[in-house]
Amino acid sequence: MHRCDFIAVAIAAAVGFSASYACAQEFSARLNGFNELGAQNNETGAVLSDGMGTLQLTLDTKSKTATYTLTYSNVGTTPPQLGTVSQAHIHFGKKRNTGGILVFLCTNLGNGPTAAPPPSCPANSGTVKGTITPASVIAISKFEDALTSNTAYANIHTVPPAGAPSTDTAFPAGEIRGQVHLAKEGKSSTITTINLAVRQDRGGGPRSCSVFRD
Repeated sequence: MHRCDFIAVAIAAAVGFSASYACAQEFSARLNGFNELGAQNNETGAVLSDGMGTLQLTLDTKSKTATYTLTYSNVGTTPPQLGTVSQAHIHFGKKRNTGGILVFLCTNLGNGPTAAPPPSCPANSGTVKGTITPASVIAISKFEDALTSNTAYANIHTVPPAGAPSTDTAFPAGEIRGQVHLAKEGKSSTITTINLAVRQDRGGGPRSCSVFRD
């Protein structure tokens, strides 16, 4: 391949690579008990919990899928409300509202959509990864609109351990919660700029070229 041909191919590859990221949007959430509100139509307010969590989600609008990583620690370990994680979802609702389930992130109850079964939840600490497809969305069809309008929140629920006394109720309506936001510019892992560098040899002709990130 001639050097000029290589440059043309490199440019085309760079443009195509950049375009593939144009359809991707990244979202994130930080979960804790102070953000918790409780159940829909039965709000209980903030929860004193040692649990913390993060959600990272990449929405591909072209393929109509989203990949996510949910990581949490010490959920269900704060006395006296001890328990284990039962399920986690993305719900429909603004920051100070509660709403129905949009998608399952994980569940140990066997109650997820059969067409797209979600993964199991670690008991108190761990990481869950998965892919959301149109078959995963169980409440409204416009999952993308909920995300981009800040009308979605992640919620992790807990249940009492087996044999626990009736007064040890854990937090079935949710122990930690966080609003899902579009990732801030500059903090996203998405490649924003691709440049083509061409070095010249002594004769003035192209010596080599490379694609790099800003």
